[in-house]
Amino acid sequence: MWIKIYHSLPMQLFLINLKKNGLILLLWILLFAIISSKFAKSYGVPFLFLDPEYLSKVDFWSLFIVGFSFGIFTMSYHITIYILESYRFQFLMIQHDPFTKFCLNNSFFPTLFMICYGYFFYDFQITQGFQDNYIIFKELTGFIFGFLMTIFLTFAYFRITGYAIFKRFTQNLNESLRQRKMTRFNAIQKIRQVKRKSYHIDYFLDFPFNIKKVNLFLPYDKSLINKVIDNNHLNAVLLQITVFLLLLLMGVFRDNIYFQIPAAASIFILGSIIAMLMGASAYWLKGWAVYIALFLLLLLNLAIQYKFINPDYQVYGLNYNSKKADYSFERIKNLSSEANIKSDYNNTIKILQNWKSKFDTISKPKMVFICTSGGGQRAAVWTMRTLQVADSITNNSLINNTICISGASGGLIGASYYRELYLRKKLGENIELNKSQYMKNIAKDMLNPLVFTLVINDLFIRYQHFFDGKYKYIKDRGYAFEKQLNINTNYVMNRKLKDYGKYEFDGTIPMLLLTPSVINDGRKLYISPQPISYMNTEVTENKNILDSKYMGIEFMRFFKEQDAENLCFLSGLRMSATFPYITPNVNLPSYPTMEIMDAGLSDNYGIAEAVRFSFIFKDWINKNTSGVVFVCIRDSPRLLPIDKKISVNVVDRIFNPIGALYANWDWLQDNNNEYYLEYAHSFLKTKMDVVEFEYNPTPKNGKIKSKSINERASLSWHLTTREKLSLEASVFDVKNTLSLQKLKKILE
Repeated sequence: MWIKIYHSLPMQLFLINLKKNGLILLLWILLFAIISSKFAKSYGVPFLFLDPEYLSKVDFWSLFIVGFSFGIFTMSYHITIYILESYRFQFLMIQHDPFTKFCLNNSFFPTLFMICYGYFFYDFQITQGFQDNYIIFKELTGFIFGFLMTIFLTFAYFRITGYAIFKRFTQNLNESLRQRKMTRFNAIQKIRQVKRKSYHIDYFLDFPFNIKKVNLFLPYDKSLINKVIDNNHLNAVLLQITVFLLLLLMGVFRDNIYFQIPAAASIFILGSIIAMLMGASAYWLKGWAVYIALFLLLLLNLAIQYKFINPDYQVYGLNYNSKKADYSFERIKNLSSEANIKSDYNNTIKILQNWKSKFDTISKPKMVFICTSGGGQRAAVWTMRTLQVADSITNNSLINNTICISGASGGLIGASYYRELYLRKKLGENIELNKSQYMKNIAKDMLNPLVFTLVINDLFIRYQHFFDGKYKYIKDRGYAFEKQLNINTNYVMNRKLKDYGKYEFDGTIPMLLLTPSVINDGRKLYISPQPISYMNTEVTENKNILDSKYMGIEFMRFFKEQDAENLCFLSGLRMSATFPYITPNVNLPSYPTMEIMDAGLSDNYGIAEAVRFSFIFKDWINKNTSGVVFVCIRDSPRLLPIDKKISVNVVDRIFNPIGALYANWDWLQDNNNEYYLEYAHSFLKTKMDVVEFEYNPTPKNGKIKSKSINERASLSWHLTTREKLSLEASVFDVKNTLSLQKLKKILE
């Protein structure tokens, strides 16, 4: 029995794939690792497959699209293996529908994946999606239907084209194929290889799943076999090209929400493209594939170097066509001149006075600094939820007493959304700040359009443009991010940076500092509608700030000639929320080009900027306030248990030094922030309080049972049902409840 299994076509194809097609099998291994939550779980990648949203819902149609795209990936895999390996099995070429039979016998990995996916999807939706069995069965039915539709369409294509072409061109196919020297040469070479090393096949699977014995006594017409191989290979290549062109065409309609397919579907499509390219390069280029690939990479590098291809990602509102801003130390120094610093200092004193004028003249007010951490959508939702609850409990005293908001990434997105809603309420709109819908808005999926744009557009040709005012920009992932954020928040933050200047100046809303990192030299880029050159210099008690080294760059002055005040506010948020490979690094119009990365690279919590601001204006603060309150909204616990390593192997010894540094980056920043807060005690002569809110999963209605750190929401722009519930509930855990009570008492 085992000998018969070994000499069956499914087993031989399995062994050939293991031996000869390792690169393609890596795609399968990666997919298995993802759906089993063994790969990138902390970044939420498995949840894209186990909780795929389409039109903000996980339902039959979202799973149908994922199943359909998995079918595309499966057929790309089959076609690639068929092109590479079908020549080894001549007996198939005299069968009816040889491609269909080949796919059936080559279905070990697709079948195993579907079984595993069904199991992991069911387990996830039961434990974290909180759906009942009927709904889960309905969704999995959508996945299966989508998959079967792709399979049916592909098999129908091969049957129709195979029959029509064979019938039409039987008489002159040899002459036609001789003109295709490359195809003919490859087919003949493969037939010769088969002669040198034949594969002994006794059995194969036939529809409908019958075990069929190979008839060794049938005549093998080499001419007919060549025709069938050439014909099927040509059909396979044409189908691959057609699918690839259709995928690119989908990018034309990506602004339509119905074309913004689940991120998991986009990943399957990307895998399909990779499989196609692998198969095509291996078949046509053979041993030259590696050298040709290196040559193409060299050409691509030269094209980018000499600006034939522009890979840069821009922000909107800036003028990239005018003279570039001079990016030099001398200019940074000149823009932080004594005159500028004094002028900006006096301007901010007026802001402080306007802020104070909102309160009664009998008692001095408490001054609040809101410091919110980065962390993708998790941080955005947590910040929004915390501000809603804390501000409601204090009767809006929290936001009213706040002079400045600082932080990074998602935290600033959540804080900006709340600030905008507060502004609109102050301007007379009927807005209930504590309304749950606003938290739901900021929790809506952001990843689908980003990944779709990455796969369909950014990896190949970015050919679509749009106008922002009089300036023209390319539609890319940055555009997709801002557009989706606009949609999710009902376009309330669709403003220019300058639009907030008046409201910040007169004290209607707090100042908000965006501080992305400049990759070129490690400085911070200070983005604000207010002139704040005083933030550029080193702040110490024993140094005059005018003699300090220059640690930052003020955006408004630096890019004044490039229309800095016209910057789209969402572009500023995007610069502060750059997430590797998802929201790409931004290039600004300077010479040399200034490249921007996430604000969390230097300070993920915003405390450094709040302390710096309070030091510069310490004299005014000490005289005019009854105390300073630093409200720290963290999307991670401040105190974590020490990691206990059980064993250290060779791999650990190689990667631990770098891995440990990366893993403990937040901890290192926490230590620095402790020093900043201790230093603030030394120069603030008024009372100083620190109130911390930490996100930790908390039970709600018995659904979230574990407080393990592994139960925290992932670092992603997509949140599952369980993650949204945990973010909503955590504000009322024991520690945060005490913080709420403390904050309420301070602001009474």
